[in-house]
Amino acid sequence: MDWQREAWYYFDVIGELRGPLVWIANAVSQADVHATALDPDTGKPTGPSEDPRASAAAAQVLGGPARRGGLLKVLALCWQVPGEAWLIVRAGTGGRPDEWIVLPPSKVKAKGSGEQATWQYTDPRTGAEQLLEPSARLFRVWSPHPADYIQADSAVRPALPICREIEKASQNIAARLDSRLSSAGLLALASDLDFPAGEHETSAMAFMDELLAAAEVGIKQPGTAAAVVPLVFNAPSEMIASGGAAQFIDTATEFVASVVDLRDNALSRLAATLDMPKDVAEGTQGEANHWSAWQVEESTYKIFIEPLLKEIGDAITEQWFRPALIAMGMDKDQANRFELGWDTTAIVARPDDTENLRDLHDRLLISDDYMRDENGIPEDAKPSQEEYTRRFFERAATTAPSILSDPNVAKAIGLEVAVAPAAAGVAGEIEGGELEPSPPAASNALPERAEPEPEQVPDGLVAAAEVLARQALSYAGGRLLTNQNRGQFKDVERHELYQHIRPTDPASLVKVEFADGVAKAYSMDPKRLQVALDVYVTHLLAKGVPEDSDLLRRTLRLVRP
Repeated sequence: MDWQREAWYYFDVIGELRGPLVWIANAVSQADVHATALDPDTGKPTGPSEDPRASAAAAQVLGGPARRGGLLKVLALCWQVPGEAWLIVRAGTGGRPDEWIVLPPSKVKAKGSGEQATWQYTDPRTGAEQLLEPSARLFRVWSPHPADYIQADSAVRPALPICREIEKASQNIAARLDSRLSSAGLLALASDLDFPAGEHETSAMAFMDELLAAAEVGIKQPGTAAAVVPLVFNAPSEMIASGGAAQFIDTATEFVASVVDLRDNALSRLAATLDMPKDVAEGTQGEANHWSAWQVEESTYKIFIEPLLKEIGDAITEQWFRPALIAMGMDKDQANRFELGWDTTAIVARPDDTENLRDLHDRLLISDDYMRDENGIPEDAKPSQEEYTRRFFERAATTAPSILSDPNVAKAIGLEVAVAPAAAGVAGEIEGGELEPSPPAASNALPERAEPEPEQVPDGLVAAAEVLARQALSYAGGRLLTNQNRGQFKDVERHELYQHIRPTDPASLVKVEFADGVAKAYSMDPKRLQVALDVYVTHLLAKGVPEDSDLLRRTLRLVRP
């Protein structure tokens, strides 16, 4: 249609229109396609399918990974400029995959009608007219006009009057520049100047001819003296004194600044008209963020890009994907349970939530697996249980160096240290790195019968348990914060908030994690250690009292083997 041809024309001649349209198309071209299964009850997609036939068919969409990006870019530009595109899928021969072609509406034509109708298209590689093969598939993807569904519509269509203004304003400015280059005004010369007339009728005409010749030399050879040496002529002294020998008449009006303002205003209106964020249309998106070349905010994707991908996916699903599944052995009902979905990981730029994620992870509000997924860390980067235990104690040792004297901690970290007798709870001397009990003191008195002393809790276990308990208290503190009280306790550490905000149900706030590694290091039953820590943290929350190392030690003693 005429408006579509005009839209392509302005796409070619107005850079402020072309730039943002190409930017959106580049973003769309980064999408990847996959087969997705539909929920039989709701009909909604459930995510990438593992069905081998569906996955194999989806891998061939739009020419496969090698050509998909380029064809998606053409589709996105056709969607934005003429509002429609034609897809041609030519059946592959000799075991080769199908060939996909994307064309604008001007490159596809129908000939005849009824059973005699044929379709012709312009081959994008040769430019020659081709007759559509009977085995090929031809289908249309278009942005429907709300008043006439079969007609195409686009964001550029209502911007055409604005584009005309921009073009005319630019032409006006260019014409004024050309005018200033071709004529800088008029020079009136007195007829009684003393200048050799030569072949000219008057001296003035001879002077003009000489002036133009000098100007031509100055333009062609700007680095020569002819460009700067003035012309010399004679004139009566009284005429020179009065300035009447020659008079310059500037024919150029003052440069009309309003034309530039009109063009700038039209460009602003164009940015507001296009179907994209205004900062993208104005080309200022790179000044406001640190996205990569194609990435967009999630809101931009949802509003401006997802509808295009949805239309493309639905059209290909109906016209090629499901028929391909049937050709691969599925029945119609099975094929209808699949559709094409899009992986937009490369398009959507999520805000940098690293600090927030780290804070939530430290407060035990998100899991290790979620933290890894959000930062793009593969599963095989997860530390083993032994490594986790070692690093846990290394971290604990930075706040409580005394735990290094504990043999279990030293063993977990991999240090070869001599353990002081006091750390083991007995008297003795160290010789050669081995602990030997000191001989009992001589006594003439008979030994008295005494109750056995309870086994001492290693300092390292207490220190590790304190770390776990403090993490649990930090988690509880985070749960106690609300929008109403959040600003009242800015100077209070998260693990101490329970002393200021009394919980109504302390037990519901208790969440002790990572106790298994500590229990393994001290040959304890993980469940018994978990119970002890739960009891200790619940007691602190219920009473609102500060942390108590002695109370924690006594609690741990009850569950020690």
